Amino acid sequence: MKQIKHLTLLLSLICLVLFIAGCGKKQPNEAPQELTVGILSDTFIWKQLVQDAQEKNISISLKKYPNSNALNKALAAKEIDIAGSQTISAFDQSVKEKNLNNLVAVASSYWAPMGLYSEKYTKITQLKSGDTIALPKDPTDLGRALVMLNEAKLIKLSKEFDGIGSLDKITSNTKKLTFDLIDVDTIKTPLKNYEAVILPNESALKYHLDIYKDALTIEVVVPKPYVSILATRTDNQTDKTVRQFIAISQSKKMIDYVSTHAKNGEQIVKIPIEGLLNYHDSYTEKLEQPSGL
Repeated sequence: MKQIKHLTLLLSLICLVLFIAGCGKKQPNEAPQELTVGILSDTFIWKQLVQDAQEKNISISLKKYPNSNALNKALAAKEIDIAGSQTISAFDQSVKEKNLNNLVAVASSYWAPMGLYSEKYTKITQLKSGDTIALPKDPTDLGRALVMLNEAKLIKLSKEFDGIGSLDKITSNTKKLTFDLIDVDTIKTPLKNYEAVILPNESALKYHLDIYKDALTIEVVVPKPYVSILATRTDNQTDKTVRQFIAISQSKKMIDYVSTHAKNGEQIVKIPIEGLLNYHDSYTEKLEQPSGL
């Protein structure tokens, strides 16, 4: 009788241990949490995030938009849960222009460097007086391009430069370079039409340019205004699934993956969002994070 009691007790303890262990695991039939994430560019980063989130039982649907205004209007209208792949400066400008006061930046995301490319020259010092450089006409990208030219000592910008691109904000152009504003994603052969062209990262990839081999100069350290962020609505920023997605996007696994598989210098930026909010102070202020290029 005692043996039966001991056996019954042992089986009960085993069942209890198995039950407790099972409580901490995702059940096979547990329905996944769903998030719709709006993006501007379908980079390898987003594809990996979808896969990593799936492992945490979060189902991500990606929805692509043509520009920041369309992306943020969709977020405000609750068509998507999170907006990604836009820089914090582009996000702020869009929110201001469209009066989207119910949106908030909640996390840093990644950085993809901009570069100056040329088929004619192999060094930036070869640029000469009268050469024409094509710049992206999008105001945010143009501002970013001007900052890069300023850092390369090709031009000087007004001390009051506010990040919004405009050629009249150039205060010095000693090489007497000419600048044309172009739509970098629609012109077929920009490198053949100009002595040099400044291209955002995604555009450079589209033209099969390698930032490591082909760029005359690049952004050498991560600039605060041009770090991509994740944004959501103010009524959604504490949502459990949103916070889980943010954690996944900044995980060591994701950082290591992007570091290993970066196609054109991309890298995850993991800092508190508060560290980006003062980017207005200086458009040449840098994060204490090397680019690795």
